[in-house]
Amino acid sequence: MKLQYFELDKPYMENQQRIEELMDSTTLTYEEARIKDYRQNWKDLRRAFIYESKCMTSMVERLFKPVVTKDCWKIIVECVDTISNPAIMNLLGVYTVQVLFDFSSYKTLSPLEQKKLLLEALVKGVKRVFQELSIPCSLIEDVVNEIEKNDYENSWEWKRKKIQSTIYSIQVEHQLYKVDLFWKIEHKDKSIRQLIQSCPAHEMDYGVKLGKLEAKGNFLYLLDKQNEIVSKISVSE
Repeated sequence: MKLQYFELDKPYMENQQRIEELMDSTTLTYEEARIKDYRQNWKDLRRAFIYESKCMTSMVERLFKPVVTKDCWKIIVECVDTISNPAIMNLLGVYTVQVLFDFSSYKTLSPLEQKKLLLEALVKGVKRVFQELSIPCSLIEDVVNEIEKNDYENSWEWKRKKIQSTIYSIQVEHQLYKVDLFWKIEHKDKSIRQLIQSCPAHEMDYGVKLGKLEAKGNFLYLLDKQNEIVSKISVSE
């Protein structure tokens, strides 16, 4: 089994008052009221946090060299106001650990400082799991050093194709709230970029757009996973 996936999460924290109010105003059981409270007051907040944190977790995944383990393929770090479970849990190879996270301060920070806080929380949890599994913490520290060198900018070249004397490539810029896809055209000493589209900041959303590059006639096409055209660009000299 290889460890190569990381995630930050914002687990549901029960609000006793809201649950009791739901039970008083309806005929719901405690568990039914709890589920309704989650859907009404927590689900969207949790999803938004996971999407924002993907900016850093996906960068860690891209730079981290998979490690062979006995029974761990993913680590989830739960960001919480109060530690409710200090134990490290393992469910089917997914190790989960809780770390303290100041959500109030997080919301007031600049995007750069938010990235730093997200990475700090992830690394804190990951190191706890690494120590439990006897994995050298230097493996995640090396990734952090690389991220710092890149000023926390999660951008990379997805694919490139050289046609005659011009190089065409797809550039991905993963920000906190969106992912931008660009054409980059390099010819001699000139380089230009063209925005293709902006996508939600999750691999499930932008990943489907990245199928393959295909040259046909005077055009280079970016095709999605279903071979549908996402974008095209003229390649005639």
